[in-house]
Amino acid sequence: MTLREMVSSVRAVAANRAMYLYRMKNREFSMYTVNKNLLNNVPSVIVETDKFKTITIQLVFRSISERERVTKRNLLSRMMIKRTDTFLKEADLLNHLAYLYGAHLTSTTGRKGRDHTVTIGMELVNDKFIYEDMDIVGEMCKLLNEVLQSPFNYDASDEDFFNKEKRLYRNRLKSMKDNRAQASFQAMVNLMFEEEDYKYFSFGVLEDVESLTLEDIKEEHSRMMAEDELKILAVGAVDEDIEDKLSKIHQREALVELKHQPYPDKAIEQVKRETDAQKIEQAKLNMGFRVSDLDLQERMAFNVMNQMFGGSASSLLFQNIREKMSLAYQISSQIDIRNGYMFVMGGVDPKNTEKAETAILRELETLQRGEFEDDFVEEVKRMMRVNRKEVMDKPKGLLALEYNRMLQDEHSSSWEERLAAVDSAMIADVSKRVVLDTVYVLTRSEEDEQN
Repeated sequence: MTLREMVSSVRAVAANRAMYLYRMKNREFSMYTVNKNLLNNVPSVIVETDKFKTITIQLVFRSISERERVTKRNLLSRMMIKRTDTFLKEADLLNHLAYLYGAHLTSTTGRKGRDHTVTIGMELVNDKFIYEDMDIVGEMCKLLNEVLQSPFNYDASDEDFFNKEKRLYRNRLKSMKDNRAQASFQAMVNLMFEEEDYKYFSFGVLEDVESLTLEDIKEEHSRMMAEDELKILAVGAVDEDIEDKLSKIHQREALVELKHQPYPDKAIEQVKRETDAQKIEQAKLNMGFRVSDLDLQERMAFNVMNQMFGGSASSLLFQNIREKMSLAYQISSQIDIRNGYMFVMGGVDPKNTEKAETAILRELETLQRGEFEDDFVEEVKRMMRVNRKEVMDKPKGLLALEYNRMLQDEHSSSWEERLAAVDSAMIADVSKRVVLDTVYVLTRSEEDEQN
Protein backbone atom coordinates (compact mmCIF):
# COMPACT_ATOMS: atom_id res chain seq x y z
CA MET A 1 0.00 0.00 0.00
CA THR A 2 1.37 3.39 -0.98
CA LEU A 3 1.65 6.30 1.41
CA ARG A 4 -1.16 8.08 -0.41
CA GLU A 5 -3.40 5.02 -0.09
CA MET A 6 -2.57 4.74 3.61
CA VAL A 7 -3.44 8.41 4.18
CA SER A 8 -6.64 7.98 2.20
CA SER A 9 -7.57 4.93 4.27
CA VAL A 10 -6.92 6.75 7.55
CA ARG A 11 -9.04 9.68 6.38
CA ALA A 12 -11.86 7.35 5.41
CA VAL A 13 -11.81 5.72 8.86
CA ALA A 14 -11.78 9.14 10.53
CA ALA A 15 -14.66 10.34 8.36
CA ASN A 16 -16.71 7.23 9.18
CA ARG A 17 -16.04 7.68 12.89
CA ALA A 18 -17.00 11.35 12.70
CA MET A 19 -20.26 10.44 10.98
CA TYR A 20 -20.92 7.77 13.63
CA LEU A 21 -20.34 10.25 16.45
CA TYR A 22 -22.57 12.79 14.74
CA ARG A 23 -25.37 10.26 14.41
CA MET A 24 -24.99 9.23 18.04
CA LYS A 25 -25.07 12.87 19.14
CA ASN A 26 -28.24 13.42 17.12
CA ARG A 27 -29.77 10.02 17.77
CA GLU A 28 -33.00 11.68 18.96
CA PHE A 29 -34.10 11.83 15.34
CA SER A 30 -32.91 8.42 14.15
CA MET A 31 -33.42 5.76 16.80
CA TYR A 32 -37.18 5.34 16.43
CA THR A 33 -39.98 5.77 13.94
CA VAL A 34 -43.46 7.11 14.60
CA ASN A 35 -46.57 5.75 12.90
CA LYS A 36 -49.89 7.55 13.27
CA ASN A 37 -53.23 6.11 12.32
CA LEU A 38 -56.94 6.11 13.15
CA LEU A 39 -58.15 2.92 14.83
CA ASN A 40 -61.92 2.67 15.17
CA ASN A 41 -62.11 6.50 15.18
CA VAL A 42 -59.45 6.66 17.91
CA PRO A 43 -56.13 8.32 16.93
CA SER A 44 -53.12 6.10 17.63
CA VAL A 45 -49.39 6.80 17.83
CA ILE A 46 -47.01 3.83 17.63
CA VAL A 47 -43.34 4.47 18.39
CA GLU A 48 -41.24 1.64 16.99
CA THR A 49 -37.85 1.22 18.67
CA ASP A 50 -35.63 -1.63 19.79
CA LYS A 51 -34.28 0.36 22.77
CA PHE A 52 -36.62 -1.34 25.26
CA LYS A 53 -37.38 -4.93 26.22
CA THR A 54 -40.88 -3.91 27.24
CA ILE A 55 -43.91 -2.56 25.41
CA THR A 56 -45.75 0.36 26.98
CA ILE A 57 -49.33 1.28 26.07
CA GLN A 58 -51.09 4.43 27.22
CA LEU A 59 -54.70 5.56 26.86
CA VAL A 60 -54.91 9.34 27.36
CA PHE A 61 -58.31 10.94 27.96
CA ARG A 62 -58.42 14.74 27.81
CA SER A 63 -61.18 17.25 28.63
CA ILE A 64 -61.59 20.81 29.89
CA SER A 65 -60.55 21.01 33.54
CA GLU A 66 -63.52 21.88 35.80
CA ARG A 67 -63.77 21.70 39.58
CA GLU A 68 -66.93 19.60 39.50
CA ARG A 69 -65.12 16.94 37.45
CA VAL A 70 -61.47 16.70 38.54
CA THR A 71 -62.15 14.93 41.84
CA LYS A 72 -64.55 12.47 40.24
CA ARG A 73 -62.05 11.70 37.48
CA ASN A 74 -59.28 11.01 39.99
CA LEU A 75 -61.34 8.61 42.05
CA LEU A 76 -62.70 6.95 38.90
CA SER A 77 -59.21 6.41 37.48
CA ARG A 78 -58.09 4.78 40.73
CA MET A 79 -61.10 2.44 40.73
CA MET A 80 -60.69 1.44 37.09
CA ILE A 81 -57.29 -0.19 37.65
CA LYS A 82 -58.26 -2.04 40.84
CA ARG A 83 -60.93 -4.44 39.57
CA THR A 84 -62.90 -5.37 36.45
CA ASP A 85 -65.96 -7.46 35.57
CA THR A 86 -63.73 -10.54 35.24
CA PHE A 87 -61.37 -9.83 38.15
CA LEU A 88 -63.69 -8.80 40.97
CA LYS A 89 -60.90 -8.52 43.54
CA GLU A 90 -57.74 -6.46 43.29
CA ALA A 91 -55.72 -9.55 44.31
CA ASP A 92 -57.17 -11.51 41.38
CA LEU A 93 -56.23 -8.76 38.94
CA LEU A 94 -52.70 -8.53 40.37
CA ASN A 95 -52.29 -12.30 40.11
CA HIS A 96 -53.34 -12.16 36.45
CA LEU A 97 -50.80 -9.42 35.77
CA ALA A 98 -48.12 -11.41 37.59
CA TYR A 99 -48.92 -14.49 35.47
CA LEU A 100 -48.33 -12.38 32.37
CA TYR A 101 -44.72 -11.81 33.42
CA GLY A 102 -45.37 -8.98 35.84
CA ALA A 103 -47.29 -6.52 33.69
CA HIS A 104 -48.00 -3.17 35.37
CA LEU A 105 -51.39 -1.44 35.19
CA THR A 106 -51.37 2.20 36.35
CA SER A 107 -53.41 5.39 36.23
CA THR A 108 -52.31 9.01 36.52
CA THR A 109 -53.92 12.41 36.14
CA GLY A 110 -52.38 15.63 34.91
CA ARG A 111 -52.89 19.04 33.36
CA LYS A 112 -52.19 20.14 29.78
CA GLY A 113 -52.91 23.82 29.22
CA ARG A 114 -56.45 24.28 30.50
CA ASP A 115 -57.25 20.57 30.11
CA HIS A 116 -57.37 17.66 32.54
CA THR A 117 -55.92 14.32 31.49
CA VAL A 118 -56.51 10.79 32.73
CA THR A 119 -53.89 8.28 31.59
CA ILE A 120 -54.39 4.53 31.88
CA GLY A 121 -51.03 2.84 31.33
CA MET A 122 -49.85 -0.71 30.79
CA GLU A 123 -46.22 -1.85 30.78
CA LEU A 124 -45.56 -5.45 29.74
CA VAL A 125 -42.71 -7.68 28.66
CA ASN A 126 -42.18 -8.07 24.93
CA ASP A 127 -43.21 -11.54 23.66
CA LYS A 128 -39.87 -11.76 21.85
CA PHE A 129 -38.00 -12.16 25.13
CA ILE A 130 -39.95 -15.10 26.60
CA TYR A 131 -39.85 -18.81 25.71
CA GLU A 132 -43.57 -19.53 26.10
CA ASP A 133 -45.93 -19.19 23.18
CA MET A 134 -48.02 -16.34 24.62
CA ASP A 135 -49.67 -13.32 23.06
CA ILE A 136 -49.10 -10.97 25.99
CA VAL A 137 -49.78 -7.80 24.00
CA GLY A 138 -53.08 -9.20 22.75
CA GLU A 139 -54.09 -10.27 26.26
CA MET A 140 -53.26 -6.83 27.67
CA CYS A 141 -55.24 -5.04 24.97
CA LYS A 142 -58.27 -7.18 25.85
CA LEU A 143 -57.73 -6.34 29.53
CA LEU A 144 -57.53 -2.62 28.76
CA ASN A 145 -60.85 -2.91 26.94
CA GLU A 146 -62.34 -4.46 30.07
CA VAL A 147 -60.80 -1.74 32.24
CA LEU A 148 -62.59 0.88 30.15
CA GLN A 149 -65.93 -0.93 30.05
CA SER A 150 -66.32 -2.30 33.60
CA PRO A 151 -67.47 0.99 35.26
CA PHE A 152 -70.59 0.92 33.08
CA ASN A 153 -71.68 -2.07 35.19
CA TYR A 154 -71.06 -0.66 38.67
CA ASP A 155 -74.03 -1.42 40.95
CA ALA A 156 -74.91 -1.85 44.63
CA SER A 157 -72.43 -4.74 44.96
CA ASP A 158 -69.62 -2.23 44.28
CA GLU A 159 -70.52 0.13 47.14
CA ASP A 160 -67.97 -1.34 49.56
CA PHE A 161 -65.26 -1.14 46.91
CA PHE A 162 -66.21 2.46 46.16
CA ASN A 163 -66.20 3.49 49.84
CA LYS A 164 -62.78 1.87 50.39
CA GLU A 165 -61.21 3.69 47.42
CA LYS A 166 -62.91 6.91 48.47
CA ARG A 167 -61.40 6.64 51.95
CA LEU A 168 -57.92 5.91 50.58
CA TYR A 169 -58.18 8.83 48.16
CA ARG A 170 -59.35 11.20 50.89
CA ASN A 171 -56.46 10.16 53.16
CA ARG A 172 -53.98 10.74 50.33
CA LEU A 173 -55.26 14.28 49.78
CA LYS A 174 -55.15 14.95 53.54
CA SER A 175 -51.52 13.84 53.71
CA MET A 176 -50.68 16.29 50.94
CA LYS A 177 -52.19 19.11 52.98
CA ASP A 178 -50.03 18.11 55.94
CA ASN A 179 -46.94 18.87 53.85
CA ARG A 180 -46.22 22.52 54.72
CA ALA A 181 -44.33 23.31 51.52
CA GLN A 182 -47.04 21.80 49.34
CA ALA A 183 -49.84 23.40 51.35
CA SER A 184 -48.24 26.85 51.13
CA PHE A 185 -47.82 26.49 47.37
CA GLN A 186 -51.48 25.51 47.08
CA ALA A 187 -52.41 28.59 49.14
CA MET A 188 -50.41 30.81 46.78
CA VAL A 189 -52.12 29.26 43.75
CA ASN A 190 -55.54 29.77 45.36
CA LEU A 191 -54.70 33.45 45.89
CA MET A 192 -53.18 34.00 42.46
CA PHE A 193 -55.99 32.25 40.58
CA GLU A 194 -58.88 32.99 42.95
CA GLU A 195 -61.31 33.54 40.06
CA GLU A 196 -59.74 31.04 37.63
CA ASP A 197 -60.12 27.26 37.34
CA TYR A 198 -56.34 26.86 37.32
CA LYS A 199 -56.41 26.79 41.12
CA TYR A 200 -57.98 23.33 41.02
CA PHE A 201 -55.06 20.94 40.82
CA SER A 202 -55.19 17.85 38.63
CA PHE A 203 -55.21 15.54 41.68
CA GLY A 204 -58.60 16.83 42.88
CA VAL A 205 -60.14 18.81 45.73
CA LEU A 206 -60.26 17.33 49.24
CA GLU A 207 -63.44 19.20 50.18
CA ASP A 208 -65.29 17.59 47.26
CA VAL A 209 -64.54 13.96 48.12
CA GLU A 210 -66.98 13.36 50.96
CA SER A 211 -70.13 14.12 48.94
CA LEU A 212 -69.24 11.82 46.03
CA THR A 213 -71.50 8.86 45.33
CA LEU A 214 -71.04 5.79 43.18
CA GLU A 215 -73.64 7.21 40.81
CA ASP A 216 -71.47 10.32 40.39
CA ILE A 217 -68.57 8.07 39.37
CA LYS A 218 -70.71 6.20 36.85
CA GLU A 219 -71.96 9.45 35.33
CA GLU A 220 -68.43 10.82 35.03
CA HIS A 221 -67.24 7.61 33.43
CA SER A 222 -70.03 7.73 30.84
CA ARG A 223 -69.20 11.35 30.06
CA MET A 224 -65.47 10.63 29.81
CA MET A 225 -66.00 7.71 27.44
CA ALA A 226 -68.36 9.70 25.22
CA GLU A 227 -66.96 13.25 25.24
CA ASP A 228 -63.24 13.13 26.09
CA GLU A 229 -60.62 13.23 23.38
CA LEU A 230 -58.88 9.85 23.50
CA LYS A 231 -55.51 8.87 22.09
CA ILE A 232 -53.81 5.47 22.18
CA LEU A 233 -50.01 5.48 22.35
CA ALA A 234 -47.61 2.54 22.27
CA VAL A 235 -43.83 2.21 22.28
CA GLY A 236 -41.48 -0.74 21.87
CA ALA A 237 -40.21 -3.33 19.39
CA VAL A 238 -43.73 -4.06 18.21
CA ASP A 239 -44.88 -6.64 15.65
CA GLU A 240 -46.61 -5.89 12.38
CA ASP A 241 -50.01 -6.80 13.86
CA ILE A 242 -49.78 -4.22 16.67
CA GLU A 243 -52.49 -2.01 15.16
CA ASP A 244 -54.89 -4.93 14.97
CA LYS A 245 -54.30 -5.67 18.65
CA LEU A 246 -54.62 -2.02 19.71
CA SER A 247 -57.89 -1.75 17.81
CA LYS A 248 -59.39 -4.23 20.30
CA ILE A 249 -59.04 -1.71 23.13
CA HIS A 250 -61.84 0.67 22.19
CA GLN A 251 -63.96 1.90 19.33
CA ARG A 252 -66.02 5.01 18.77
CA GLU A 253 -68.80 5.83 16.34
CA ALA A 254 -67.14 9.14 15.50
CA LEU A 255 -63.81 10.89 16.05
CA VAL A 256 -63.75 13.18 19.12
CA GLU A 257 -61.28 16.09 18.90
CA LEU A 258 -60.76 18.78 21.54
CA LYS A 259 -59.01 22.04 20.73
CA HIS A 260 -55.94 22.43 22.93
CA GLN A 261 -55.45 25.91 24.32
CA PRO A 262 -53.98 27.66 27.37
CA TYR A 263 -55.84 29.73 29.92
CA PRO A 264 -56.53 33.26 28.65
CA ASP A 265 -54.08 36.01 29.57
CA LYS A 266 -55.06 38.19 32.52
CA ALA A 267 -53.82 41.69 33.22
CA ILE A 268 -52.14 42.30 36.60
CA GLU A 269 -53.57 45.38 38.31
CA GLN A 270 -51.53 45.06 41.51
CA VAL A 271 -49.45 42.44 43.28
CA LYS A 272 -51.52 40.24 45.61
CA ARG A 273 -49.97 39.62 49.03
CA GLU A 274 -50.93 37.37 51.91
CA THR A 275 -49.15 36.07 55.01
CA ASP A 276 -50.30 33.22 57.24
CA ALA A 277 -48.76 32.00 60.49
CA GLN A 278 -48.33 28.49 61.82
CA LYS A 279 -46.11 26.78 64.33
CA ILE A 280 -43.19 26.10 61.97
CA GLU A 281 -39.42 26.50 62.04
CA GLN A 282 -38.87 27.46 58.41
CA ALA A 283 -40.92 30.06 56.56
CA LYS A 284 -42.25 29.23 53.09
CA LEU A 285 -41.94 31.98 50.48
CA ASN A 286 -44.00 31.48 47.31
CA MET A 287 -44.08 33.90 44.38
CA GLY A 288 -46.22 33.64 41.24
CA PHE A 289 -45.44 35.38 37.93
CA ARG A 290 -47.26 35.69 34.60
CA VAL A 291 -45.92 36.14 31.07
CA SER A 292 -48.31 36.66 28.17
CA ASP A 293 -48.51 36.04 24.43
CA LEU A 294 -45.81 33.40 23.97
CA ASP A 295 -45.49 31.66 20.62
CA LEU A 296 -43.78 28.28 20.31
CA GLN A 297 -40.29 29.75 19.83
CA GLU A 298 -40.76 32.15 22.75
CA ARG A 299 -41.88 29.25 24.95
CA MET A 300 -38.51 27.64 24.31
CA ALA A 301 -36.77 30.89 25.32
CA PHE A 302 -38.99 31.00 28.44
CA ASN A 303 -37.90 27.44 29.25
CA VAL A 304 -34.20 28.36 28.94
CA MET A 305 -34.76 31.53 30.94
CA ASN A 306 -36.36 29.54 33.79
CA GLN A 307 -33.42 27.13 33.90
CA MET A 308 -31.09 30.11 34.21
CA PHE A 309 -33.29 31.80 36.83
CA GLY A 310 -34.08 28.99 39.26
CA GLY A 311 -34.72 25.72 37.46
CA SER A 312 -31.30 24.11 37.84
CA ALA A 313 -28.33 23.79 40.20
CA SER A 314 -26.41 26.34 38.11
CA SER A 315 -29.24 28.89 38.27
CA LEU A 316 -29.03 32.40 39.67
CA LEU A 317 -31.39 31.65 42.56
CA PHE A 318 -29.46 28.56 43.66
CA GLN A 319 -25.99 30.02 43.22
CA ASN A 320 -26.69 33.51 44.60
CA ILE A 321 -29.72 33.43 46.91
CA ARG A 322 -28.88 30.07 48.50
CA GLU A 323 -25.12 29.60 48.17
CA LYS A 324 -23.61 33.10 48.25
CA MET A 325 -26.15 35.09 50.27
CA SER A 326 -27.48 32.19 52.40
CA LEU A 327 -30.97 33.66 52.29
CA ALA A 328 -32.73 30.35 51.62
CA TYR A 329 -32.40 26.78 52.84
CA GLN A 330 -33.76 25.66 49.48
CA ILE A 331 -35.07 27.62 46.51
CA SER A 332 -36.15 26.89 42.95
CA SER A 333 -38.42 28.05 40.17
CA GLN A 334 -40.68 26.09 37.86
CA ILE A 335 -42.86 27.04 34.92
CA ASP A 336 -46.12 26.08 33.30
CA ILE A 337 -44.87 26.65 29.79
CA ARG A 338 -48.24 26.24 28.07
CA ASN A 339 -50.06 28.78 30.22
CA GLY A 340 -47.19 31.22 30.72
CA TYR A 341 -46.81 31.00 34.52
CA MET A 342 -43.66 30.87 36.64
CA PHE A 343 -43.51 29.99 40.33
CA VAL A 344 -40.70 30.48 42.86
CA MET A 345 -40.70 28.36 46.02
CA GLY A 346 -38.25 28.88 48.85
CA GLY A 347 -37.66 27.82 52.42
CA VAL A 348 -36.23 30.79 54.35
CA ASP A 349 -35.61 32.04 57.86
CA PRO A 350 -38.75 33.86 59.05
CA LYS A 351 -36.68 37.01 59.63
CA ASN A 352 -35.45 37.04 56.02
CA THR A 353 -38.62 36.71 53.94
CA GLU A 354 -38.68 40.34 52.75
CA LYS A 355 -34.94 40.37 52.11
CA ALA A 356 -35.22 37.10 50.14
CA GLU A 357 -38.10 38.45 48.03
CA THR A 358 -36.12 41.57 47.16
CA ALA A 359 -33.08 39.49 46.24
CA ILE A 360 -35.17 37.16 44.03
CA LEU A 361 -36.60 40.10 42.10
CA ARG A 362 -33.11 41.52 41.73
CA GLU A 363 -31.95 38.29 40.04
CA LEU A 364 -34.90 38.52 37.64
CA GLU A 365 -33.87 42.09 36.79
CA THR A 366 -30.39 40.77 35.99
CA LEU A 367 -31.92 38.60 33.28
CA GLN A 368 -34.15 41.42 32.07
CA ARG A 369 -31.12 43.68 31.58
CA GLY A 370 -29.24 40.93 29.77
CA GLU A 371 -26.42 40.99 32.30
CA PHE A 372 -25.25 37.41 31.83
CA GLU A 373 -22.63 35.66 29.72
CA ASP A 374 -23.38 33.81 26.50
CA ASP A 375 -21.49 30.85 28.01
CA PHE A 376 -24.16 30.63 30.73
CA VAL A 377 -26.85 30.34 28.05
CA GLU A 378 -24.95 27.63 26.19
CA GLU A 379 -24.30 25.70 29.42
CA VAL A 380 -28.01 25.64 30.21
CA LYS A 381 -28.88 24.59 26.66
CA ARG A 382 -26.39 21.71 26.84
CA MET A 383 -27.96 20.61 30.12
CA MET A 384 -31.43 20.71 28.53
CA ARG A 385 -30.24 18.51 25.66
CA VAL A 386 -28.81 15.98 28.12
CA ASN A 387 -32.04 15.98 30.15
CA ARG A 388 -34.12 15.47 27.03
CA LYS A 389 -32.03 12.48 25.96
CA GLU A 390 -32.43 11.01 29.45
CA VAL A 391 -36.19 11.37 29.14
CA MET A 392 -36.10 9.65 25.77
CA ASP A 393 -34.24 6.71 27.29
CA LYS A 394 -37.45 5.77 29.12
CA PRO A 395 -40.64 4.49 27.43
CA LYS A 396 -42.98 6.84 29.30
CA GLY A 397 -40.73 9.80 28.58
CA LEU A 398 -40.70 9.01 24.88
CA LEU A 399 -44.50 8.73 24.80
CA ALA A 400 -44.84 12.01 26.73
CA LEU A 401 -42.74 13.79 24.12
CA GLU A 402 -44.82 12.36 21.28
CA TYR A 403 -48.09 13.26 23.00
CA ASN A 404 -46.89 16.82 23.60
CA ARG A 405 -45.99 17.11 19.92
CA MET A 406 -49.57 16.24 19.03
CA LEU A 407 -50.83 19.13 21.15
CA GLN A 408 -48.45 21.76 19.78
CA ASP A 409 -49.22 24.31 17.13
CA GLU A 410 -47.76 23.53 13.73
CA HIS A 411 -44.17 24.74 13.53
CA SER A 412 -41.60 24.43 10.76
CA SER A 413 -38.67 23.85 13.12
CA SER A 414 -37.86 20.98 15.48
CA TRP A 415 -37.26 21.10 19.24
CA GLU A 416 -33.50 21.12 18.68
CA GLU A 417 -33.74 23.90 16.09
CA ARG A 418 -35.88 26.02 18.40
CA LEU A 419 -33.44 25.48 21.28
CA ALA A 420 -30.46 26.35 19.07
CA ALA A 421 -32.21 29.59 18.02
CA VAL A 422 -32.48 30.85 21.62
CA ASP A 423 -29.90 33.54 22.30
CA SER A 424 -29.19 36.13 24.99
CA ALA A 425 -31.32 38.82 23.36
CA MET A 426 -34.32 36.49 23.17
CA ILE A 427 -33.95 35.51 26.83
CA ALA A 428 -33.74 39.15 27.93
CA ASP A 429 -36.83 39.98 25.86
CA VAL A 430 -38.90 37.15 27.36
CA SER A 431 -37.64 38.02 30.87
CA LYS A 432 -38.93 41.58 30.51
CA ARG A 433 -42.42 40.17 30.00
CA VAL A 434 -42.33 38.19 33.27
CA VAL A 435 -44.42 40.13 35.79
CA LEU A 436 -44.92 39.44 39.51
CA ASP A 437 -48.55 38.60 40.31
CA THR A 438 -48.68 37.10 43.82
CA VAL A 439 -46.57 36.71 46.97
CA TYR A 440 -47.65 34.27 49.67
CA VAL A 441 -45.70 33.68 52.89
CA LEU A 442 -46.28 30.99 55.48
CA THR A 443 -44.30 31.91 58.61
CA ARG A 444 -44.13 31.68 62.40
CA SER A 445 -46.49 33.64 64.60
CA GLU A 446 -45.08 36.42 66.81
CA GLU A 447 -45.76 34.29 69.86
CA ASP A 448 -43.72 31.38 68.43
CA GLU A 449 -41.01 33.84 67.43
CA GLN A 450 -40.68 35.07 71.02
CA ASN A 451 -40.52 31.55 72.38
